[in-house]
This record gives sequence, C-alpha cells and structure tokens, in this order.
Amino acid sequence: MKTPITIIFIIVFSIGIKAQHYTHEIGAFIGTTSLQSDYGEKGNFASDWNNNGISFSIAHYLSFYNRTLRWDPNDVFHNHLMVKTTLNYVSYSKIKHYSKWAESQSYSGEQLRAMEGSLSMFNIGVNLEYFLTPLEEFIAPYSDISFNPYLAVGFKYSFYKNSLNSTLGDWRQDITVLPEKYTTPNALAIGKGNALSLDLGLGTRYKLTEKLDLAVEFGFQYFLSDKIDGLQADVTENKNNEWLMNLQFGIVYHLNFYRPLFL
Repeated sequence: MKTPITIIFIIVFSIGIKAQHYTHEIGAFIGTTSLQSDYGEKGNFASDWNNNGISFSIAHYLSFYNRTLRWDPNDVFHNHLMVKTTLNYVSYSKIKHYSKWAESQSYSGEQLRAMEGSLSMFNIGVNLEYFLTPLEEFIAPYSDISFNPYLAVGFKYSFYKNSLNSTLGDWRQDITVLPEKYTTPNALAIGKGNALSLDLGLGTRYKLTEKLDLAVEFGFQYFLSDKIDGLQADVTENKNNEWLMNLQFGIVYHLNFYRPLFL
C-alpha cells in the first residue's frame, strides 16, 4: 500500500522542487460517476448505468511554457503539457443489481433485488494533460482563444470502503439470504481496501476571464482489482475488474502568469 503513495509523492515533490518559474493553477470540480461492477449484468452497460454516484475533486496544475525564454508554439513539451495532481472523492450511496436475472420472479431474483451495496472512495492521482492549443497562446491575457481541448493519461491510488445489506435479513447471521453464488468462500470482500487504477480523460477548457477557466472532463478509471464493490462471485469465472466513468464540471484559477521573453 505504501509503495504507490511513495511513488506519487516523489513525482510531485520532484516536479515541485524546481517549479518556482513555472505556472500554477488550482481547480475544483463536481460531477457524476457511474460504476461498472459485479452488480448488474456483465457486458450490459445500460444495466450498470443506473449505479450512479457523485464525485468531487480538487486539483493542482503545473505547466512548463515559461521554462525557456524563447517561446516556440511547436514545442510540444513546454507549450502543450500540464501535470495535474488530483484529490478525488467518490460516493455511491446505493448500488443494486440491474439485470434480467434480478427482474425474475424466482426466489433467486428476489435475493438479487434485495441486495444493496454502497461505496465511498478517496483517490490520489497524477495525470499528464496534452492541450491542442499552445498553453501560452491560450492563457495569455491578450489571447482571443476561448476553447482548448485536451487529452489526459495517468494513474490513481484509491482507498475505499464498501458495504452490503439485504432486505431479506442480516447476511452475516444467515448467509443464505444472499444468492448462492455469493455464499461460497472468498465470494465477498466487504470492508476497507486499496487499489491502483489507470486513468484516461478527455476534456476542454473555456477561458472565462484572464484568471479563470471553466472546465469539463470525461474520465475513465480502470481498477487493477475486482474487489472494489465487495463482490467476487464466481471467482473462477469472474475475471472482470471494476471500472468507472466520471463526468465533471469545474473552475480553474490561474495563480500566476509569467509571460516569456521573446528573443
């Protein structure tokens, strides 16, 4: 558990220690998130879309276009890239089975409908964002460019806590209130845990004022774990890790702006 956190800390510290002449920004985001997990029908995105939650994030951005005195819009590294460090909180208050099996009028269908889970998660992440328009050209006070789309790639380390309840009774006292596939050894992983995940994003900035940008981002987070939701039913068959999608809206504030010297 400590290794991924140490790696993130070293990356952020190594960048920040030389960042006195870089530009810094901070942002705050809110949005909705959808979990794709063992709740619902495998391979049926529509059935899992109902398991929605809320997502909050705060972020720090570090850009590089002031690293050199000579500004070159074709300089991909300095003029198009940002490092984003994120603290993200995700909460699902109710996770249920949505599938043709849960709609069945059989007792097993009733057992599935009676199951209800929850999930809360705290993510620490680092992303590299590539902006299509050179950053100096977009951020400069004299710029008339309004939108700047970007792509993002990175990773997150997650601390989570899940739960499981059944309206048929306390499954800890009587495991048979759950469907048979959840009563086998190692079929449940209820409680606290942590996991590493890969992170992809697509978004855009809109220049609201000289100091403020509006931002919207669609993100995909793939966990290197199948324990996030607490269910590991059919262990020999279930080899699909959890993943989620985020749609967030936010505002970004430019803490400083250094205009490069043109030589």
